[in-house]
Amino acid sequence: MFRSDKKEIEAEERYLRELRKVKVPMLTLDARWHQLFPEHLKTRQLSKLEKELNKLIKQQGQAANDLKEYEKARKVLMNNILNNMTDGQESDSLLRRRKQEKNQQLLDELGEKIEETQALQRRLPREIDFANQELLIESMRICYETLIANTRDIEWEEEWIRKTREELKEHILVKQEKEIRNTETYKFMHDLLGAKIVEIFDKEHKVWKGDISMDHKAEDD
Repeated sequence: MFRSDKKEIEAEERYLRELRKVKVPMLTLDARWHQLFPEHLKTRQLSKLEKELNKLIKQQGQAANDLKEYEKARKVLMNNILNNMTDGQESDSLLRRRKQEKNQQLLDELGEKIEETQALQRRLPREIDFANQELLIESMRICYETLIANTRDIEWEEEWIRKTREELKEHILVKQEKEIRNTETYKFMHDLLGAKIVEIFDKEHKVWKGDISMDHKAEDD
């Protein structure tokens, strides 16, 4: 599940057994699950399992609604049967019997539908739990693949940062040394040649000299 190494097969089977024991809320109804698995990060298998679970959940809701409608229809048929009862003496007794036969036929068909829907209601919770567990297993597989890959990248980035910090320290020291050297050199030239001569060189060459030039100009002034 989490690794392809043959040595990990037994461990993976143990993980699977343990995951199947875990009872978790419906993942597709959990906002955190959707946040963790936006559409562009879902694998084909994950999307397939998600659709299967949603289909079962939808069937469960539809079955509950169907039973409510069936019960309403049964009450109507029962009332029709009561209203069309006859002892054979009424002038419309033949019509009443035909209505009774039709109502009874509809009632029998409705009874079959009710039994089928009730059987579906009894079966769906198990199927939903199993589908949710399958989605959980696939989600965990992706999570651990992501954790392993990200850990590898994090370690690489940490090593890069460590090396870069060391290189940065070296570059900072080199920069400081050259700044000090430039400052001392410029100060020496300024003191030796004077500001006017140094300014001639300054116009021809762009050099880093820090603030020492300002100090010497102030002294010359």
